[in-house]
Amino acid sequence: MPQNSVPSPLSRAACALLLASLSLGVLNACGDSGPADSPSLSAEERQQLEQRIADLEADVAQLQAQVAQQQQDQGRTAQENAALTAQVDTLRTQLAEARELLDSQDWDGVLVRLDEARGEVERLKALLLATEGRLSLVAALTFGDAPFALDQPFTTARGDTVQFSELRYWLTNVKLRKQDGTTVALANSYHLMDVLKEQAVEGTASPTVLPARRREQVDVTAVPAGTYTGIEFSVGVDPAYNDDMSRQSGELHVLTNMASISWMWFTSYIFTKTKGQYVTTDGGTAPFAWETGTNADYRTVSQTFAAPVTVNAQKQLTVRLRADVATLFSTLSPRVTPTINASDATSRSTLANAFQAMFSLGAVENPDR
Repeated sequence: MPQNSVPSPLSRAACALLLASLSLGVLNACGDSGPADSPSLSAEERQQLEQRIADLEADVAQLQAQVAQQQQDQGRTAQENAALTAQVDTLRTQLAEARELLDSQDWDGVLVRLDEARGEVERLKALLLATEGRLSLVAALTFGDAPFALDQPFTTARGDTVQFSELRYWLTNVKLRKQDGTTVALANSYHLMDVLKEQAVEGTASPTVLPARRREQVDVTAVPAGTYTGIEFSVGVDPAYNDDMSRQSGELHVLTNMASISWMWFTSYIFTKTKGQYVTTDGGTAPFAWETGTNADYRTVSQTFAAPVTVNAQKQLTVRLRADVATLFSTLSPRVTPTINASDATSRSTLANAFQAMFSLGAVENPDR
């Protein structure tokens, strides 16, 4: 709004209301005269006005970043994106005009612009509060108190010395639990978590390799706004997709070396894969390879937060889990059972239970974005 459109003089009642809403002690600036006749503000009063403008500018910068991130994360229409951007632009214009009016000592005009901007900020915040947020789910691998690593010896609770060449599992069907006990499922949440070396992809005509990687984090960018008290996820692939590998969702794909020919007669994915070597009784080494993958091996993990958390466009959520690989060896020994696969239902069930038990809740972070 241009400066000459500001109503002046303001009534004493209107000016008092504006000043009260902004919590500024500049009542001596109110009167029936225009900017030219306005009394000077003290240095402290002018500083209060400048600080109020600066505070709103900081709010607008934060909102602009949230709007930009949300436009990247979500499938908004071009019209919706343009409307959000226009709201931010309006705020920037109002605050720029407030600074110009402050320089011209039009105290009434400054207060009008600040009141308008404050109302616009609250409207935009309310809009973003009702829209989707983000979740980062971190499952940091350890072996007891030590960080997990390949090709490093570890001692199990049963006295075995083991080292790993590969550890992989499907983390799927992530859900957030609400205060009434119901859950909100996050879309396309089929994620392959792993620590592996470069390896050839099975079942391809031309040479293809999976690169070495360590993946311990899942990022979800479209989490419905709400208040949540816990998180749930599964280890493995649910029957709807495990029984029909032609169906695709998330990262599910047969060319990940998590659907080998040894499991094809079950027509199922490999849910978990743990490979390495152990020290034998004579001091030598021998390989071990443990896998799960039938529908009976599907397990769900549930964790409750210490306090409810809020997720929306302004409040992100990071859930940090500890995934202790040592738990897999609490009831199993590679010396006794060096191989677990599709033909060993009893050991598979024990291993599936151990994967379910290896997760514990660490930190839950819920800062403003």
